[in-house]
Amino acid sequence: MACKLPAQLATPGKLHHHCQFTITSAFIPLSWRRTLSPEPLLSLSTSFPSGKCNGKQLVTCSAIGTAEATGAVNLGPGTPVRPTSILVVGATGTLGRQIVRRALDEGYDVRCLVRPRPAPADFLRDWGATVVNADLSKPETIPATMVGVHTVIDCATGRPEEPIKTVDWEGKVALIQCAKAMGIQKYVFYSIHNCDKHPEVPLMEIKYCTEKFLQDSGLPHVIIRLCGFMQGLIGQYAVPILEEKSVWGTDAPTRIAYMDTQDIARLTLVALRNEKINGKLLTFAGPRAWTTQEVITLCERLAGQDANVTTVPVSVLRVTRQLTRLFEWTNDVADRLAFSEVLSSDVVFSVPMNETYSLLGVEQKDIVTLEKYLQDYFTNILKKLKDLKAQSKQSDFYI
Repeated sequence: MACKLPAQLATPGKLHHHCQFTITSAFIPLSWRRTLSPEPLLSLSTSFPSGKCNGKQLVTCSAIGTAEATGAVNLGPGTPVRPTSILVVGATGTLGRQIVRRALDEGYDVRCLVRPRPAPADFLRDWGATVVNADLSKPETIPATMVGVHTVIDCATGRPEEPIKTVDWEGKVALIQCAKAMGIQKYVFYSIHNCDKHPEVPLMEIKYCTEKFLQDSGLPHVIIRLCGFMQGLIGQYAVPILEEKSVWGTDAPTRIAYMDTQDIARLTLVALRNEKINGKLLTFAGPRAWTTQEVITLCERLAGQDANVTTVPVSVLRVTRQLTRLFEWTNDVADRLAFSEVLSSDVVFSVPMNETYSLLGVEQKDIVTLEKYLQDYFTNILKKLKDLKAQSKQSDFYI
């Protein structure tokens, strides 16, 4: 496997961090190292550390370097970069678009990195952002997007049909190294709460490895771990209940403190302006942690109708994961089921936020609760449905 990166990178340093996470595309442990080289591009190559394979599908990621030796230095004064110039990576996603909207509203000069696509991201241009095309799976397309940029906000994640490591590991390694080489002044990375506690889940282990890689890179940075988005509950529970379709849940008592992505965007920009936050790892969580059944019950009450709930036992998820491991074309499905299994276990995805609120100068009363978020949604959608029904009856009368 080879992935090419810019040459203005770093010399090997003294700090070594090794993370292991399970993947399914190869049996070979891979090692990534940043080196200063006269060649125009740097390749990511495979290696065989002794004792690492043992017949298991393991990957070893190595972030090697020190803050003094890991990055390109400015060879000249250059042109000053405005602190308000930001690059949002993954700008079309659920969180990314809220970051863009909030940053534009606060007067930032926003550039959006999006993949070339059949349907252009015209809505970002309509809002006032600049759109540039690049692809994290093609590192040679990244450096040009960072010219004149002060801060990178990384909201990107791989598409469901892609192998997890393509964007979420290899792409992020390239992005961080390019940011270092291009002299980016601050890098914001979104991770997952408790990612350090679940090395058996590829996505969570990759997030943790990326955190360590960013920390060892020497880039000024902020890492923000997230618990869950309120927006995701609309398609998962609210819409199926309104359409009288099946709602899928589990029998596990998992609790998740969902947060509105608009609040995440607002707190992120507050953190950007606070120099005390530089180099910190923060966790953003909503005011309360909810179980799946509690969310469904809330949606039923607000919708005024019962849900058709199909419960999937956690034991079924475990068996399904093991079966999908037997077939190469289902490998990535198995990785994502592993993540589902963690979310379906007896854990709580939440943290106390009082210290974070104090650090950011934010009051808890200004954070949207799940009750308020879903109430606003159902009030608006039910009003629209009522209006459509009234218009339909009026049309039938005249016809």
